[in-house]
Amino acid sequence: MMQEYQQELVAIKGLLKKNPEGMSVTDISKALKKNKNTIGRYLDILLISGQVDMRTYGMAKVYTISQRVPLSAMLSYSKELIMVLDSASRITDINDNFLQLLQLPREETLGKNVSFLQSPEVDVHELLDMITTNGGEKEITVTFHVRDSDDRIFRQKCIPTVFDDGRKGITLILEDITEHILAEKEIRDSEERFRMMADNIQDGLIIMENGKTIYANHRIAEITGYSLEELWAMQPLTVIAPESREEALNHIRDIETHPDRPSGLQTWIIRKDAERRFVYARISGVRHHDAFYNFVVFTDITELKVQETRVSESEQRFRMMADNIQDGLFIVENDKVVFSNRRIKDITGYSFGEIAKKGIRGTLVSDEIQAIADSGILPVTDRNRIEEIFKNVRPDSPVPGEFKIWIRRKDGMRRYIQGKITAAQRGDITSFYITISDITDFAEREMALRERIDALQDLLR
Repeated sequence: MMQEYQQELVAIKGLLKKNPEGMSVTDISKALKKNKNTIGRYLDILLISGQVDMRTYGMAKVYTISQRVPLSAMLSYSKELIMVLDSASRITDINDNFLQLLQLPREETLGKNVSFLQSPEVDVHELLDMITTNGGEKEITVTFHVRDSDDRIFRQKCIPTVFDDGRKGITLILEDITEHILAEKEIRDSEERFRMMADNIQDGLIIMENGKTIYANHRIAEITGYSLEELWAMQPLTVIAPESREEALNHIRDIETHPDRPSGLQTWIIRKDAERRFVYARISGVRHHDAFYNFVVFTDITELKVQETRVSESEQRFRMMADNIQDGLFIVENDKVVFSNRRIKDITGYSFGEIAKKGIRGTLVSDEIQAIADSGILPVTDRNRIEEIFKNVRPDSPVPGEFKIWIRRKDGMRRYIQGKITAAQRGDITSFYITISDITDFAEREMALRERIDALQDLLR
C-alpha cells in the first residue's frame, strides 16, 4: 500500500516535469487515468511537502513541479548549523558545521533522539529546552557553553517541516552571532566609557548631526543654564550673544568646507537666566557617509576674562599715569627695556622702539660725565658708571641709586639729567625702574653763576 502510494506521487511529479507550463487536476487525472479526488489528495500531499507549486487562474488550479533546492544541498553549502528532526525528535539529517560544534561523528547522531546526544565539548541542555519551548518559527538566542573555550552564541530558528512522505518534523537552524554580539557589547561599553568621560569633564560638549543636536553633556547645561531636554530641542547658536552669532556661524561654515581645520573663538553667551558668560568655543567637524558631525566644546573662562579686563584696566591706568608725569620713566627687565613713557622721548628724542633696540647704555651716553652721586651706595667719583649703580641697587631697598650725567639727544643736543634707580624682585625676574629729570637749565644757570663768581674773584685779586 505504501509502495503504491509512493509510486503515484512519483508518477505525478514525473508528469509535471514533462509539462513545465503546468497541469490542472483534470489534466493529471486524465493522463494517469485516475479519479480526480484521488489525484487531488496526492497533490495536497505534494503541495504540503513543498514538492509542487500551485497557481490559481479564475476557478482553475494549475500545478507545476517545485523549483526548490534539495535539502542535502542546503545542508552542504549553508554556513549555518542545520539539524533536521522528525516528530519524535530523532535526528534525520545534520550538516558538517553542526557536527563540528558537537565534536561527534555523523553515525552517532543520525536516528538518535536529540535528548540523548552526549557531546564531549558542548553543553546542549539549553538547546534542548529551546526546541521544546520554541516549536514555531520565532527567532531566539541560545548560548552554548564550550569546554576550554568562550561561550558561543547563536540565533536559533525552528521551522516546521514536512517530509516527502507527508510526515511532519522540525528543521533547526543556528546562526553563529558570537562576533556580532561581542562587537555590539564592545560598542555599548565604548559608548558607556564615552558618556562617563563626557559627563565628567569640566568642559561643555555638544555633538550635532547635520545641524541637529544629538548629544549634550551635563556640564554644558551648567554653563548655559538650560536643561538637557531644552538643549536637545534648540539650536546651539541660540545661546551665543547676538553680536557674536554671525562670527560663530562663519566658523561653522568654514569647518563644513574644511573639516580638517578645527576652529576656535572666544565669545559671549547668554544664559537662560540672562547672565552673560564668556566662553572659549572649539568647533571641529567630520563627515561620515551622508552625515556631517560638529563637535562643539565650551570652556567657561568668564573669571579669566574678568581678571584679564582688570589687568588691562590696571595697565591702562598705569600707562595714563606714567605718560602724564613730568619725569621720564624706563622699566628694564633682564637687561631689556620693556617700557618707556612719552616724557622719555621728549628728553632723549628716541621713541620706545628705538630705545628698546639701543638699550639704556645706547641711549644714556655717558662719555661726558660731570658727576655721579649715589647717596652713599658708591664713593663719589667722577668716573662711576651707570652699570655700577645697577649692580649695587638692591631689590625693594628704600635707598635708590642716584646719578647726574650729560647725555646726547638723538638730534645731537647735549642735555644734563638727574636719575634715580630702584629695583623689585618678582620670582626670577628683577625689574629696574629708572626715573630721569632734565635739569639742563638748572645746570646751565649754575655754570653761568660759577663763571661770574670766577670772573669777580679774578677782578679782586
